[in-house]
Amino acid sequence: MHILLFISLLLINFACSALERSVTDQNGNDIEIEVAEAEGDLLTIWLVDHDEPRPLFDSLLHQVNQAGIEVWRVDLLQSYFLPRSSETVRTLDGVGVMAVLNAAHRHSNKHVLLVSYDRMPLPLLRGVNHWQTGHPDSRLLGAILLYPNLFGPPPVAGEAPELDPILAATNLPLVIYQPAMGSQRWRLNSVMSSLWQAGSPAYVYLVPEVRDWFIMGEGEYTEEDRQAVARLPAQIRLLARLLEHHPKPTSAIPLPKDSVPAGTIHTLVRDNERKQAPEVSLSDSQGRHLNTRSLHGKVILLNFWATWCPPCVEEIPSLNRLKTHYEGRDLRIVSVDYRETEQEMQAFLKDIPVDFPVLMDRDGLTSLAWQVFSFPSSFIIDRQGRIRYSANRAINWDNQEVVQVIDALLAEQ
Repeated sequence: MHILLFISLLLINFACSALERSVTDQNGNDIEIEVAEAEGDLLTIWLVDHDEPRPLFDSLLHQVNQAGIEVWRVDLLQSYFLPRSSETVRTLDGVGVMAVLNAAHRHSNKHVLLVSYDRMPLPLLRGVNHWQTGHPDSRLLGAILLYPNLFGPPPVAGEAPELDPILAATNLPLVIYQPAMGSQRWRLNSVMSSLWQAGSPAYVYLVPEVRDWFIMGEGEYTEEDRQAVARLPAQIRLLARLLEHHPKPTSAIPLPKDSVPAGTIHTLVRDNERKQAPEVSLSDSQGRHLNTRSLHGKVILLNFWATWCPPCVEEIPSLNRLKTHYEGRDLRIVSVDYRETEQEMQAFLKDIPVDFPVLMDRDGLTSLAWQVFSFPSSFIIDRQGRIRYSANRAINWDNQEVVQVIDALLAEQ
């Protein structure tokens, strides 16, 4: 209670001290910037994609500002009147970022550091690429990317994601601030290799004991989240000094015109290759072990999810109903929880019933073996252990389409 009250007071103070500034991009769109000035020599531009109250994030910006760092908060989706979705953010062209960088150099003599999270680093890097073309001697130090998703559109569940083309055209100094328990933790090697090959002096800082969105607490954040956020203001200044010591690129790497790949959200997709499913061998939160080899000869619906994923939780009732519908027949529903503790799962199951096994993927390596990129992701496996269908989003599992697919697979011998 006292922590929430303290954060609320911080938010009021931050809002009262902020100024409004407006810039226009090259397409004639006005972009609003919320400015919290400071006397230090560092200006941070925070590119956000949320508009709902996020007390932990807003307290972070206040703490950064109180540490003598100027804060510019930019919401491109709001300025462009765009819907708030991961796909909308992923496909922003970066022109707005270039306009904000112009404004920062026009209104200030300070060093400039860009900061963003999740999907927003993609338009950030595109904007920097545009900016570099005409500004080889800028005061831009680089960028800090918090739990970035630097891949293209979500692939069909079970297929490896592809890096966004902007990585191969990025030579800006970067720090990737990666939660050790984050969803892209095990894909960092490919990200860093691409950046290094492009000439970016990129670093990784692994944040212990937190997951993605650790800065976005709404009152139910962990003590580890709070401590990680409390460390960030001092770390931002240290990381800015690190980036400052790197020579800045004098030219941009050319980016193809069609450099933003189109995406499709996949519901239930047939896998015509009928690949053999990887083995799953894990224990549930009670220590009961299950190996999917023991289910050979059954049809299996394998669901990858996490309790912190709202769409994952929303589809649980339909999975429960599907299990009831096929009671006594050869369908088995098995779920795999991504990188949570047994205690967290047991607390969740007290509130929300799950009528099928929940296996604990504590290190995330089972999900990686299945090339799970987004949550939830699900697979339907036939009696011979082959993947026949997949879905990379939440669906209503007891709808007629799914029932017809499962009936057909159960009829096969």
